[in-house]
Amino acid sequence: MNTNKVITKYLAKYAEELSPWMADFPSQCQFERCVIIPAFDEPLTFTDHFRANTPSDTLIILVLNCAKDCLPSQRQDTLQAKNHLLDHGEVIWQSSQECSQECSQESPPAETLQLVTTPAPATVSESARTQHWLIWDITQWQQDDSQEEAITNRRQIPTFKHGVGYARKLGMDCALQLFHHQQITNPFFLTTDADAHLPNDYFLQPNLPYLDDDVAGYIFPFRHQASDKHENPAKQTTNPAASLPGQLYEISLRYYVLGLRWANSPWGFHSVGSTLAIHGAHYAANRGFPKREAGEDFYLLNKIAKTGAIVSLKAPTIYLSDRPSHRVPFGTGPAIQRIQSLESIADHFTLYHPEIFQWLKHWQSVIPKLYDQPLETALNNVILHAINGDERSENIHTNILDILRRLRIENAISHSRKQSKSINEFCRHMFTWFDAFKTLKFIHYARDHYLPSLPTNQWIEWTENNHIPFLVHPEERLLEGDLTSKIQQLSSLILEIEQHTLPHVSAPS
Repeated sequence: MNTNKVITKYLAKYAEELSPWMADFPSQCQFERCVIIPAFDEPLTFTDHFRANTPSDTLIILVLNCAKDCLPSQRQDTLQAKNHLLDHGEVIWQSSQECSQECSQESPPAETLQLVTTPAPATVSESARTQHWLIWDITQWQQDDSQEEAITNRRQIPTFKHGVGYARKLGMDCALQLFHHQQITNPFFLTTDADAHLPNDYFLQPNLPYLDDDVAGYIFPFRHQASDKHENPAKQTTNPAASLPGQLYEISLRYYVLGLRWANSPWGFHSVGSTLAIHGAHYAANRGFPKREAGEDFYLLNKIAKTGAIVSLKAPTIYLSDRPSHRVPFGTGPAIQRIQSLESIADHFTLYHPEIFQWLKHWQSVIPKLYDQPLETALNNVILHAINGDERSENIHTNILDILRRLRIENAISHSRKQSKSINEFCRHMFTWFDAFKTLKFIHYARDHYLPSLPTNQWIEWTENNHIPFLVHPEERLLEGDLTSKIQQLSSLILEIEQHTLPHVSAPS
């Protein structure tokens, strides 16, 4: 990949229009790395954690944003973080570009882009004595559909889109421009969230050689912890645990990823936006974060995994809050809210049927054979070999075939054959087509039509009896106690099983 060419093209055609804001950014400001943090309606004290842990040679790009339907009080709460930093620090540069017609008429224009230095607490190491914050304040930018033509033509106004996807894109585009101008050295841009507690060695990762262009991104391991412990360090323990809804949600995430890895899917990685380090060239080659209110991390990873490897690291672990929230349509916060609202976790919280991952494994083992075999023949042979003598084989064959045809598999096979001169090229084309999104559609169609999800109590029975092949555990690890106790034990067990799969490299064949 020609890194310079790819980044130049992206900045010219697809990046947010930064030149009015960044034109006079001081050239003498040089940084080893950067971290991008979108923030909306967060406690102002979240900045203190970053002040204590961030090395002086790191640029913190903080994007203060508001959802298009947020309350005035939420906008004011979001701004408290900026005011808190200004109270403790000093503005050393401010963009000469001013917010004009795009600002709210209810309040005067704010300083949209400022570079602020803050002193770290006296107890931290010498490497973190001073922090540099590049603060984007876009809390006043409003949704205005009449501006779409101007945005398309890249006139000098900000894009009127809101939500975490746009905030991440703005921050990443800003980092990419500074990297292009050789003001940021490390090509991997860290992206996390305001409620993440970063380990002390977070900024030392990923380890060298970080200039490996074959790696599109790194994913840090994570754990959820109870929101009261997360927000009050005095309540921390050596093994902080999430609430029961938090543990269930985390179990569902790990269960899904472990199922994909067991099925030999090249898309077996988490998509948690607060745990990523993205290579700038791969980010640019895939046109950056999508401007979505949620799911932007999943869709970006789905794209960059096609141009480079995704490496899931074994350490260090990022701790995330399991607090309920409605700030985004889906994700941790809404999931926790939904679990909390259930009348019965045992009966109403569900997880994918384990056999879905077996079907996925069957299908993915068929792919290499499709280079020179008909789909029905190859699929039938694989299933007969895998479950020889099982009377269900014919039904499984028919059902998987139905799912694949719903996904228009024949078109994909035909295209891949035409584009390929070898079986390896064919497999790469097929796995690029059958990406993380198609994999999810396969699983959801199987769930909705053939293999309904299991309620928690039944899923636990399957796990206890070692009926889930990728969650097999020794007999001495039998679950004991009531439902809550079993969920806690399962949370630890699945975390341990996943740790044994790390580090994990995901890439299409």
